[in-house]
Amino acid sequence: MHAQGWIPPGGSQFVLSPEQVNALIADAAELGALYARRGPVPAVLDTDFIRTGLHNQLRVGALPRSVRTAQDGSLRLFMEYDTLVETQEKLPKFARQLGVSVDELRRILNLDWLPNIEVVKLPPGLRVLDPRALRVRDGDMGDFPAAALAALLSPCLLLTHNYKHFGALGVLTRDQALDGVMAVMAINVGQVQLHAAIAVPALPFRIAGATMSWATKKIGPAAWVILGLVVGGGIYWYVKQPPERRDTIKKAVGSIGTHLMNEYGAAAEVVYQGRVVLRASMVPKPQYRTPVSAIMRELALSSESLSAAQLAELLDPAVRLPVAEIRAFLREHDNTVFQQVRRGGFVLGAQYELPD
Repeated sequence: MHAQGWIPPGGSQFVLSPEQVNALIADAAELGALYARRGPVPAVLDTDFIRTGLHNQLRVGALPRSVRTAQDGSLRLFMEYDTLVETQEKLPKFARQLGVSVDELRRILNLDWLPNIEVVKLPPGLRVLDPRALRVRDGDMGDFPAAALAALLSPCLLLTHNYKHFGALGVLTRDQALDGVMAVMAINVGQVQLHAAIAVPALPFRIAGATMSWATKKIGPAAWVILGLVVGGGIYWYVKQPPERRDTIKKAVGSIGTHLMNEYGAAAEVVYQGRVVLRASMVPKPQYRTPVSAIMRELALSSESLSAAQLAELLDPAVRLPVAEIRAFLREHDNTVFQQVRRGGFVLGAQYELPD
């Protein structure tokens, strides 16, 4: 991280220069671009994770972290259709365990959860494309739908506590999924802090630039003469101060600069650590990416619908198909895997409600 090299050993005499401010802004912009380019983190829900989320929501009266993070656009929740059916079938069991009615659980899911979840109906032919999903199927057929979808969208989060059944997909601990969600939240907080740490020292330069632009339009080049007089007056005022006061001013400015750099470094560390945890929590990418998986993943990362031509541009050349083949594949699986929301524009999955 560039910023770490700017923290001096003692710190007390450090002054934040305009060049360093510009470097900080560029560094944060690079971090933000990397995060934005990655898009929302895809996450596949399993039934047991929903049960735990419902329990926590009823207990504390607030939406689970996974749903809140999906609402702010950092996480994108997907569920295989058969997993949704399984969840509906288990509602009476969940209701008995949680001490509420089935109607109440259905209401919570339809009102709070399902508007934030895209449901994907995978046909049998697409479920068997990744050998990791087949290993999950061999252990428990009921977990096969979620495993198949997670394998196709990987790298992604698999929101489950069942590490025994999903070990083939890299789920090693009960809390791995929750760690991943917390990491996404930490990254968001860290990035807000990064921008805040940069905005404070950068603000005077931006204000000065905007002011000079306005003044130049109003009174012409004379504005720069006035600016020179103001700056010169400030320097003259500083030079005329007693040595003790000049030392006090330098220490105060240095203290402010050091504080800002420390704030920036702490925020950058939060973002870095969050990304380390997030990567460790995710289902790893497949050893060999198929064109089907590549198309589905691009749609999972996109915040808007994509056409066959747009997908062809986004796909890696190693798995890129002709536009006509992509279009035919999208149309073949319209209203199951994909949904056409505009002419020629498709999204992954669709919205569902649990029937009464």
